[in-house]
Amino acid sequence: MVEAVRQADWDALSIRLSTAQVMINNLLIFVGTTFLVLVVPGPDFVLVTRNTLTGSRAQGYLTALGICASLVFLTALTATGVAAVIAQNDTMSTALRIAGGSYLLLLAWQLIGAARGRQAEAEAPVLKAAEPIGRGTTAVAAPPRQVIALPLVQGFLNNVLNPKALIFYLTFLPQFLDPARQILGQALLLGFLVVCCAAVWWGLYITIIGRLGRVMAKRSVRMWIDAGAGAALGALGVFILFGQL
Repeated sequence: MVEAVRQADWDALSIRLSTAQVMINNLLIFVGTTFLVLVVPGPDFVLVTRNTLTGSRAQGYLTALGICASLVFLTALTATGVAAVIAQNDTMSTALRIAGGSYLLLLAWQLIGAARGRQAEAEAPVLKAAEPIGRGTTAVAAPPRQVIALPLVQGFLNNVLNPKALIFYLTFLPQFLDPARQILGQALLLGFLVVCCAAVWWGLYITIIGRLGRVMAKRSVRMWIDAGAGAALGALGVFILFGQL
């Protein structure tokens, strides 16, 4: 009798260990696949690169923070079932696609305008940044004011309005959910892992390319980065509006 009980305990422990091993393997596959999805160039990649190279690493980090915030938002939508409702509603899906494509086109227009502005500055006569206005006094040109929240907002809207991000959550995450367990907790855990993966990836990427600051300080280089980023985002916007997702 005692031997039978011990055998049953060992069998139960073996099942638990096997289940835990399967869960760990699934999580590792999920994290690895998520990293692969993140490193594939897309609208986020273009925007983060542009803001880091033509602005600063701080602006790049703020953009990445906005992207992570949008991932938290999408996780909440997925966990509560709102994302599935949007995906199944043709009107809402179309509205999201139009909003996402239109936003990318607007952002592209702004970047191309910034590139033209840099070109105009390069062709204009060079003005002295400081002029003496009196004995021992110098007037220094004030740097242009920058809205610190702008990269944050750009990162958030750039990702949350991208229909592909919503499709990722609706098609990829459910494959790793166990119907026998609480769905809400699993969805929140997987969403948390996505946010962590995004934070690690963008943090490393921004830190690395941020070291190119000296080269990127040239106005001509920044002009071409703005123009290239604008063209890329514009093409992605057109694809989202008129292409197949």
